[in-house]
Amino acid sequence: MEYYFCIMKNIKVTSIVSAIIIFSSCEEVQVTYPGNNQDNESVAPRGTIIWDLTNIIVEDGKAKLPENSASQITIGRLNATDENPDDEFTYVIKSQEIDGAGVNFFTIQKDSDSDSNFDLVTNSSTIDYEGLSGSKEIIVKITVTDDNIDSKTSDFDVIIGITNVNEAPYWSNSNGDEITSYQPSIIADIEIPFQSVLYWDDKDDDQNPVLSWSNQKPTWLAINPTGTTASLDGTPSDVETGSFLLTISDADFEVPVDMNFEVRPNRRPYLQSFLPNHSFRVGCNQIADEILTYAAIDSDNSLSGFAGGNAFDILTVTIDENIGWLTVDVNGNDTKNPSLKLRCVSTPTNDDASNGQQIITFHITDNRGSAIQDTTYELTMSVIENNEPVFSNISSLPETIQADNDINNVTTWTVEWYDSDDDQIDFFIDNPPDWLSYDSSTGEVTANPHSASHTGTYILEYLLNESNDGCYSIPYTHNLVVE
Repeated sequence: MEYYFCIMKNIKVTSIVSAIIIFSSCEEVQVTYPGNNQDNESVAPRGTIIWDLTNIIVEDGKAKLPENSASQITIGRLNATDENPDDEFTYVIKSQEIDGAGVNFFTIQKDSDSDSNFDLVTNSSTIDYEGLSGSKEIIVKITVTDDNIDSKTSDFDVIIGITNVNEAPYWSNSNGDEITSYQPSIIADIEIPFQSVLYWDDKDDDQNPVLSWSNQKPTWLAINPTGTTASLDGTPSDVETGSFLLTISDADFEVPVDMNFEVRPNRRPYLQSFLPNHSFRVGCNQIADEILTYAAIDSDNSLSGFAGGNAFDILTVTIDENIGWLTVDVNGNDTKNPSLKLRCVSTPTNDDASNGQQIITFHITDNRGSAIQDTTYELTMSVIENNEPVFSNISSLPETIQADNDINNVTTWTVEWYDSDDDQIDFFIDNPPDWLSYDSSTGEVTANPHSASHTGTYILEYLLNESNDGCYSIPYTHNLVVE
């Protein structure tokens, strides 16, 4: 406690507590009790940190913090002193640097139990040792400020070195990105070479994880590790399914995964939409007409993950046929999807129908080595006899009719025909004049030319069509004069 007195000049006073007062005229003096050396002159505080040894170790005045430490880890309590009595202090991080490069790994947090205590803690960012530059030492510069009327500040450094912690190796993709839920699998096809690559890595510079596998690995599969990759190669000779254990390990960790594998069988190629029997009547097909078309298909080529690429399940089609009017064109033979076209090279006749049923054999094979698959089809081809219809009364058709002003005065005639097969025949007149109509089932024609403009010579195109199969269409030209 300090006391101030105003004392007359030339008077000496000795207190009972031995305080000595030296005076000269009437002025303020400071009384200091023994043991109190504080000064009321504002002095800059001196900051430091009291390390929290539960979370770190300290060497040479520097903290050592393990990498990947969680957020809100206390590094230490901030502390300051100065020569002024009753000062309280605040702290602000001025900078955080590693080898001159700015970082942001720490923050200052007020202690929940005391308004005057402040801790240096890790913030929400994890600190990765391998991601730090050169020294791995973070210099945190902190500014401390007192609450004196004439407030003073000063800076102090806290040095925190990040120490390496061995981390588990991890499976990765070809770009080196970590695969967090790795479920490897092998899909192979019998007698087709299989190739794949495994990738893994380790964040620790001083760790070199190695690959190992269990004895359940299929005998056909070779695994060849090189560094942090391994090639998988082999040609399966049998259909097989199963799994085996793959493990990457370093000095402290093992990371296993189950490698599932499946060797698929070779499926047979086939002709799409094939029917074993086909028949048609004479008159239905002419030269160059396509009778049937097929596509040769191998369903393995559409499988997900099919290992054959462009080299396997190539299809070859051979045909055995001896039909004079027929040929089979194979387009794209020795490819993955050849097509077949059956077409006429001559017009089938009733003589061809008399030959009875004829067999065409198709043989399709793939190129799957010792597991080759092939399929044989037999097509029974039947040509059915058919006779064309004929006009039976051509000679009786009118050559001349009269135009009449009376619209009700009509002329009629009937076109007759004959079909030895008793086929249903439809009669047509192609593009008749507007004054002429007809009945397609009976062949009756009704003419009503009733104007001078209707006179002249007309060419009437008659047609007889087989309505049951549409094979034959027989024309006849009727020349008609309207007078």
